This record gives sequence, C-alpha cells and structure tokens, in this order.
Amino acid sequence: MEDSTPNTPNTPDTPNVPDTPNTPLAPGGRRAAKKLPVGLIAGLTAAALAAAVVGGYFGLCAWVKDNGCLLPGTVAVDDRGEAVADLGKLSRESALELVSQEMDQRLGDRKLTLLYGGGKKKELTGELMDISPEAAVEAGFSAKGEQPLWKLGALWLGAVQEPCQMSLSAAAFTEEGAAQAKKVIQSIADEVKVDPVDFTYEVEGETVTVTPGTDGQKLDTDALLAAVEEALAQGETELRVETELVPGAELSGTVIRDLVHVEPQAPGVDKDGKLTPAIIGRTVDPEEAQALLDAAEPGQPVSIPLALIPPDTTGDERLYYKDLLAEVTTNMDGVANRSFNVNRAASFCNGKVIQPGEVFSYIGTIGNPSTGNGYKPSTGYQNGETVPMDGGGVCQVSSSLYYCAVYSNLEIVRRACHAFSTGYIPNGLDATIYYPSLDFKFRNNTGFPIKIVAYTTGGAWGKLTVQFFGSNPNGIRVETQRYTQGSTAWTTVYEPDETIPRGTTKVKTTPYTGYVVDVYRCVYDANGNLISRTFENHSKYNKRDKVILYNPADEGPWGPGTDPGVEPTPEIPPVTEPPITEPPVTEPPVTQPPVTDPPVTEPPATDPPVEPTPEPPPTQYIDLPGGEMGA
Repeated sequence: MEDSTPNTPNTPDTPNVPDTPNTPLAPGGRRAAKKLPVGLIAGLTAAALAAAVVGGYFGLCAWVKDNGCLLPGTVAVDDRGEAVADLGKLSRESALELVSQEMDQRLGDRKLTLLYGGGKKKELTGELMDISPEAAVEAGFSAKGEQPLWKLGALWLGAVQEPCQMSLSAAAFTEEGAAQAKKVIQSIADEVKVDPVDFTYEVEGETVTVTPGTDGQKLDTDALLAAVEEALAQGETELRVETELVPGAELSGTVIRDLVHVEPQAPGVDKDGKLTPAIIGRTVDPEEAQALLDAAEPGQPVSIPLALIPPDTTGDERLYYKDLLAEVTTNMDGVANRSFNVNRAASFCNGKVIQPGEVFSYIGTIGNPSTGNGYKPSTGYQNGETVPMDGGGVCQVSSSLYYCAVYSNLEIVRRACHAFSTGYIPNGLDATIYYPSLDFKFRNNTGFPIKIVAYTTGGAWGKLTVQFFGSNPNGIRVETQRYTQGSTAWTTVYEPDETIPRGTTKVKTTPYTGYVVDVYRCVYDANGNLISRTFENHSKYNKRDKVILYNPADEGPWGPGTDPGVEPTPEIPPVTEPPITEPPVTEPPVTQPPVTDPPVTEPPATDPPVEPTPEPPPTQYIDLPGGEMGA
C-alpha cells in the first residue's frame, strides 16, 4: 500500500536536513531544525536561475527549429552571386513569393548561344523554361535543418553570423520548351555527325594494299540537353558544343595478319577421284606491317609484303604432270653460237618444277648468260643496233616460256617485249631479258605443280620445243586475240663510206617493220564457254630502216659523186626492197599427251644457275638502251 502522506516540497527556508544523533529533539519527538549557512543558500539560488536560463534557451532552439521560417542571414543570390533579396525570418509562403518574383524577372531576359562546327551558332532563350522557386526555398530550409539544435537559438538571436545563400537559378524546361530545345539540338547533331569509315584492304600478287579508314564524330544529345538546361538556369550566355569521337575499325599489323592469313593445303583427290588444287598459304609479319602503317601519311594506302607459304606437294607425283598445258616449237636461225646458247638456256629450264604459288625467274634459272658461265658470244640489240654480245639467242627460250605461260593461264609477274619484232614467235607473245636488270617471271597459280620440258633438235638449223605439263582437272583452255593497232614500214637509207669499193654497196643494217600490238587472253571451260577475257599486254616494236653503205665517189640513186676527176661508173639500178609483212599466226593445238612421263633432259652438272637478282617493278613494255640478249 502506497504511503498517502504528502511530500513536503523542499524550500530554501525549510531544507530537508538528514537527522544526526547530535541533533536535539523538538517537542513532539522531532529533532530541532538546524539553520544552513547563507553562502550555501545563495549558491543554490544561482544554480536554479542558471538552470532556468538554459532550459529557456533550449526551448528557444526548439521553437526556432519548428517555427517554419528561414534563419536570419538567408539571402537570394543572382547568377553573379550577388545578393538580391533578404529572406531571413520569412515564412515559407513569403519566401516563395519573393523568390518567384525575382526568378520571373530574370528568366525572360536570358539567351544562350550554342557554338558548334566552324563558327556556326544557334540560340535558345529562357522562355523555354519555367521557374522552380520551391527548389531554391527548400535549399534554405535544408540548410536550416542541417544546423545543430543548440546553434539555432544563437542564429535566430543574431549572436552567431552564418549566412545562407539560395541561388535563383533553380529552373527547368517546360514540356514544350524541352521539345523545342531537343529539336534544335538534334539539328546540330545531324550537322556535326560524321560516320566512321573502316579501312579496306586488297590482296594482289605478293602484297596487300591497306587503305586506312577515318574516325567519325557524334553528339550526345541527352548530355547536351542537360547542359543547356543548366546553362540557361545559371544565366550563362554561351555554350560550346563538344562532339565525341567515334573510332573506326581497329587497324594494326596484327589485325591485317589475321585478315589475310591463309593456311596452306596440299593438292589431293576428292571422293569422286578428281584432283583438288592446292591452297597457297599466305601471311604478313605483324611487326613489319605495323611499322609500315606507322610510317605512312595519314589516309594514304600502304603496301605490305605478303609471305607466301607453299603447300606440301611431296606426295605421289603420278597425280601430277598428266596434262599438257601448253607447248610451242620455234625455228633456230642457223647461227651456230646462237643455237648453242638457245640449247644451253633450254637445258637449265628442262625438268624445272614450279610449285603452286612459286614465282619462276628466267634469269634465276639460266644464270648469267656470259662466256664465263658457259655461253658463247653471238649478237644482240643495243641502242637499236645489232652488236656482238655474250649469250645472244637466250631470248628465244624466254619468249617460248612466256608463250606457254599465257596458254597455261598462268599469272605473269614481269615481261617486256623486244625492241624489234622477232619473227620466230607471234608479235605480242615474246619476252626479252637483259642480265641482270630485266627478267621474265611468272607465277604458278594453278594449284598444282608444273614441270617444264625444254629441248632443241636438229642442230643450228633445228628447232626449240618448250612444253608445260601439269594438272588441268577442269579442262580449261586459253586462246589469244592479237590486234595490230598500227605498223610503220621501214625505208632504205644510204650512207657514204669511202672504204666501200667503187661501184659496189654493202648492207650495214637489216630492216624491221614497226608494230603496235594489243593482246587479250580468253579463257574457256571444257564446254567451250568463255569464262574470262582480259587484257594481256601492249607491245610496241620499233621500225628499223635498212642502211646501205656506198662509196661517195660513185653516182647512183643516192646522188652525184663527190669526186669530179674520177670517171663515172655505170649506173647502178636502185634497190627495191619487198615489203615485210607479219607472218601468219598459227596457234599450237593444246592436246592431251600420253600418260607416260614427259621427256626430261637433265642439264649439265657444270655451270649451276646463279641466284636471281632483285628486279625493278614489272612493265609491259620497256625501251632497252642497254641492250637485249638477242632477238
């Protein structure tokens, strides 16, 4: 049961003093009260007053926290950071009204110029936006809420100065304004957009030509819209539009290597017993390719050398050389040394095997056609004249090889025509060489090994035969179309020469008719359907006049003599030269040879061929001031 006796509050006059044994009892059994010292009473009074003051201050802080007004020192600032309105101790409603007035006045005058491209401009105004005074006022109340409770009373009383600035830039696009701004921004994006262009590459022969692409650019329209909204809200007057890079496809030496790399594959036989061609492998050195790309001018094509990887053709040779791809037989001219050189050059070519993808070099096969390498002196062309020259006649072999390469549908790497028409092979199907600067080269692009058979018969007045054996599983054949675009007839020229006996003449230079010939290669399938017709070459053969020497003391068709004291000799009738016409073209038939192995004449063990010399780029026609190794 609770004690119902009321508690007597303590007062300064009747303090609750604990009983002690020495305190005398008052009447009624109670001890007599003992009076406190005056100092103690004063201290207790001051403590009570302090407690009351502290309690009152914290009560003020609590009231400030919940009074719904902004703190003193809260000001609205404009775009330049200058105070334009004092919002201290204003209620939310009053602050919103004042901020709205200030915002409306500023938004209407704002203009933002967008700078882009090469000096282009577009303009947007603050009329596209709507004020948001709530955001500004809320920023002030948020700043108030972040203050500690004990500090709010001092801030309200002004005992502590801590100003709060509220920006009047709190504004946002209206729905219609946002749509208009997006339209302007999209028009800018369309103008500055540049699509990237990827690099391209083309493989031809032993090189891959890479044309670098270009990077593009685009505009992030969403980011620009946000930047425009902020700039208008902040009162900015200009905004430079920045585009972002759109890179094209990656281009590097490794990328090129991966794109062009092809694994080699040996020829074989499919399930139907039909020969399948080899695949010539190829690759590039990625480090070399990268160095060439880095050294090239921006945007300029770059030629990167290919490394061709020959397939393995060491299998059963009975699969190959069953088809006669092409053959030609030409007549030798009866000059012993020249015929010897033809035979020697043919012996180096005889039995030569060209693997798929391999390039045949004529000079690399026959070596230096010099007397030191077993050849004999004969004649050749130099500066338009027929002059003594080592190895004269070897061009008859190179011309026969070119003829067979064309009719075997092989890729010609380098070929030049003679300065004059040869007469032993159709115009446009010859190939001259000059050691070491001018070579004849072709590539085996059939996918199967090719074996050359080359030999002479009949001695100096005999014949040269060249044959190409390989594999032609699809039965294709080649024909040529040769067009003589023009011809220049030779004339007779008389030159005085005192060493010529009077009354006689001597032929110094034999004549040649000049020709300009275009050759086309036509490839047909086994059924006679034309597969392709491609330009083969443009050959120009110079004309050479016939030069006759005479004694200047004679009179004749060349004019009066120069020595009047000498009796005139009988008149020599003029020499009438018959016109020289192009010999008829007889194309050799391409027939299937016997299945037996083709004849192979082994070259002599001596005089090995020299290594090929690096050559300048191939041309279809070359003037040869240095000379040619015979007609």
